[in-house]
Parts: sequence; structure tokens; C-alpha cells
Amino acid sequence: MKDSAGLFSKTSGAIALAGANILSAKIFTLKTGKAIQIFNIQDADGTAFDKPDKLARLAVFLNQAAEDEIDLSREIAKTRLPYPSRMEVFKVPPKVYVENKVSTNHTVVEVSGRDRIGFLYRVTKALYDLGLTISTAHISTYGERAVDVFYVKDMFGMKIFHESKIRQIQERMLETLSGNMAKQGTKEAVSDA
Repeated sequence: MKDSAGLFSKTSGAIALAGANILSAKIFTLKTGKAIQIFNIQDADGTAFDKPDKLARLAVFLNQAAEDEIDLSREIAKTRLPYPSRMEVFKVPPKVYVENKVSTNHTVVEVSGRDRIGFLYRVTKALYDLGLTISTAHISTYGERAVDVFYVKDMFGMKIFHESKIRQIQERMLETLSGNMAKQGTKEAVSDA
């Protein structure tokens, strides 16, 4: 569909609300302004997310999110999203890297932490709230660890060079990751900007 501010976050939130776990995702914005989003998802128990009732529910949430007919933050907050309890035993400290040397036109933000349903939504919502536009994303899951890489620009279409803004991104991402990783409490950040 046509790209718009926060679209990736909305899509991720709808997928989480439907109870699916995002294993990997790639997004691209074409020069025509169209957004391409490819998600590899599974059920919370690690099986295929292919039951007709679940797919129908996912379709409803995706449409509602795309049309701004649902408050994803509120719905996700009041819904206990399923997640295998075995994942709670893994301690994965959150990490945030902000890099300006990798890309000519974008600032690269890499975040990693313990995976869980809703992880990607919260991270992309935080980036959106910071006024950043995601041009490209590469989302990967390695067992209990999610590693998400975002190519972003500021609201003016520029890379982020100001140290204060880079610190703000790091702090907000660590806060978001720590909130998504209850009981872990470890914070770590590295900046190579």
C-alpha cells in the first residue's frame, strides 16, 4: 500500500494483537511511494500461523490498523499476548547501536533484546514517536534474541548527526527494550555515530 508515517509500526502491532510472533521482516519503500512489507510469522507456540480463524482475525486487525480504526497501544496494553513461558528464563540484555558510517543517506539503528510478541511493535512505535521515518528494516530472530536493524531519517529526511538526538534515541530504545523485557533490568548502549 501507499507508505505513510508509522505504517510499519501499525502492521507490526496488528500482527502482535492477532497473537502472531514475527520471526523476520523486511520493508522497503519504493520510489513510487509504495511500501512493501514482508513478514515471516508463527503462532506463539512455534507452529504455523495458518488456521482460518486466526488468519481472518489477523486480516481484520491489519485493515483496522491501516485505516486508523483501532488504538493499537491501548488494545495491546489490555490484552495479555500469548508467549511461551519457557522464554522467560532467557536473560538477553538489551543493546542499542546508532551508526552513521554504514549508509550514505540513512542513520542505522540496531536494537536487540529478548524476543516476545509485541516486541517489534513497541520498538517501531518508539522510533515513530521520536519523529524518525523508517526507510528500510531487517528484522531477525535468533532463538530468544530479536535483532532489528532500521535505516532511518529525521522528519526533514536527513541523517541524525546531533549527539543529543542520538542519545535521545539510545535512551528511548533502551527504555522500550527494558520495558519489553520485564525483570531483566540490564541496560547497555553503544554509539558509533
